[in-house]
Amino acid sequence: MNVVILMTDQQAHPFLGCAGYPGLQTPTYDRLAEDGIRFTQATCAVSPCLPSRHSMLHGRYAFQSGIYANRHLLDPEQIPEWTMGKAFGREGFVTGAYGKMHTMPYQAAVERGNYYGFDHRAGPFHETGEKMDSHFVAEHRDWVETIMSEREARGINQGGDNCAAAFKGFTASIRLDQTRDWWVSGEAASFVDQNKDNPFFMICSLSGPHAPHVTPADLADLYDSADMILPPEPPDDLPDRDAYPNFVGLEREELRDAIANYMAFVTACDACHKQVVDALDRNGLYDDTLIIFLSDHGELLGSRGVTAFSKYNLYEQAIRVPFIVKPPKGFQTGLTSDSLVNLLDVLPTAFDFAGMDIPAHLPGVSLKPLVEGGELEREREVAITELQRPQALNVSIRNREWKYIQGPHGPELYHIAEDPYEFVNLANDPANASRIADLQAGAMAEYRWAFERGAKQWVGYPTQPWNVMTL
Repeated sequence: MNVVILMTDQQAHPFLGCAGYPGLQTPTYDRLAEDGIRFTQATCAVSPCLPSRHSMLHGRYAFQSGIYANRHLLDPEQIPEWTMGKAFGREGFVTGAYGKMHTMPYQAAVERGNYYGFDHRAGPFHETGEKMDSHFVAEHRDWVETIMSEREARGINQGGDNCAAAFKGFTASIRLDQTRDWWVSGEAASFVDQNKDNPFFMICSLSGPHAPHVTPADLADLYDSADMILPPEPPDDLPDRDAYPNFVGLEREELRDAIANYMAFVTACDACHKQVVDALDRNGLYDDTLIIFLSDHGELLGSRGVTAFSKYNLYEQAIRVPFIVKPPKGFQTGLTSDSLVNLLDVLPTAFDFAGMDIPAHLPGVSLKPLVEGGELEREREVAITELQRPQALNVSIRNREWKYIQGPHGPELYHIAEDPYEFVNLANDPANASRIADLQAGAMAEYRWAFERGAKQWVGYPTQPWNVMTL
């Protein structure tokens, strides 16, 4: 059996054709859902990119690892032995990681090495700390320079999420097959071809649809801005309405352009990942491969006001993620589940399908029983998502119907089953005091469960600037 993880960056949970998003074309992801199980209530454990990826790779909450922010660095000597690449390598799998892994801050001064145990590694650029076989900047610097100049002309920086122009997006002069995500997926597909006779574990992690929302030239007419459905306009007294000053400059009608470009980017990711699925097909490996599709976190995409973008918050559009498990042949298919699953569950699920022991200290659960017609070993009472801010640690506590946030605007309680955009804060209604207490008790139970299984690690704070063209 083989294990493949297909990952996107900053894909909001409803943006899948199989999830019913109007007009969105995601045939590859839809196929995986048809052949497996799609989770409708999946969340990330911590919202920014780097810590969310740590929680998936290590199977631990941020409060266990100490990794809360994109600037946090886990001491390379303390990278756990059960991390995906290391664990599967010990079991005789050939391991590969392709694309954006973001396991270390891009500013960190770290000697290059194979810290995560992957036999083969390629990505969009030479990521910090990693020894890599190749990267997109080295292979296609001319295409990189073209797209970077088009971004810079619009005031969009290295990270790509610093201004309104990045989220409105634009149509690039380069085609899909000239993009970094296409190249990364092609390298991942080649890995499948080269290891068709060996058991393998592989991650193909794309940079999209993270801002800037750039539409490849050959997808420019795929979605018409005039057809885009805007999120409901939030009430004027929403505590954080338009509280994202970097994105001032958009008009509400321009959200249609942002959504159309975002949809095109999602479709581009689907087409890129299709290269990996096609490689499994042509080598007769699709039926024998566990495929897990997910994103590291979501994206507000204007849902809390015209300048509301990003993942640095705890609202539904930012913390819920698409999550599909396509098992090997012989299991139930075409399922959906509203279990409160989390990216922490990826590691134990992969171990379980591969017949490997699941470390007892991991707080996640294997999702394999759900496609066997059974029940999870442990159903969470609540799902927890954390976010570190300069002055405090914020937390979201949610079940299928209700959600409590302790954040910068004080206590917030939302009936998310009826108020999915979280416009009506019910925390100050005395009638809801017991509901809040129940959610908090559920969170304490989850914290206790996890604390019994792991200790906090060392955290560093690198501050040097970085530049993709020189890495």
